[in-house]
Amino acid sequence: MRERILETAMSLFVSRGYDGVAMREISDACGITKAALYHHFIGKAELLNEIFTTYLDEMAVVVTTGTQGGGTAEDRLRRVVRGMFDLPVERRAILRLAMHDVGSLEPEQRAAFGLAYQEKFLGPLKGLIDAGLASGDFVAKSSEFVLWMLLGMVYPFFSPSRGSHLASDDSADDLLDIFCRGLVRTAAP
Repeated sequence: MRERILETAMSLFVSRGYDGVAMREISDACGITKAALYHHFIGKAELLNEIFTTYLDEMAVVVTTGTQGGGTAEDRLRRVVRGMFDLPVERRAILRLAMHDVGSLEPEQRAAFGLAYQEKFLGPLKGLIDAGLASGDFVAKSSEFVLWMLLGMVYPFFSPSRGSHLASDDSADDLLDIFCRGLVRTAAP
């Protein structure tokens, strides 16, 4: 039941935002009483926190899986981004939800989320970029700047309203081709 509650709440939060969903709506959608819902979660913020925690664990697996194995830094970066795009758009949309509604968490939950976001997602991605810079696979740029540019390009695909109709089977590759090689056609030498 706990898993069903989390999935239902996640779907409602993603589609309507944290503030747009009441605990009564979550319990009704799950087919349980509000008291039964409160038996599993003491409040909406606890639900949101668990959704974020589970999501970061899921993204950590995507990043770890993508960075393992051989190839260039670009190869590893492509595997990570493809792994993100392989998640259903509703799962990807949790990152947008987190960026918008992290302020709804209790201060200690917010701080824990910030640390976990850094350790499980941002840090490993930055480490991949740093490795590409050190190996000469990437041109010398600020790894933090490159990280935020990449996330800025990926972020629109994490929206349930845009991500599903913009995304195609080639979206991750198209995005990475532009990110890694640019949009301007270079003249033949």
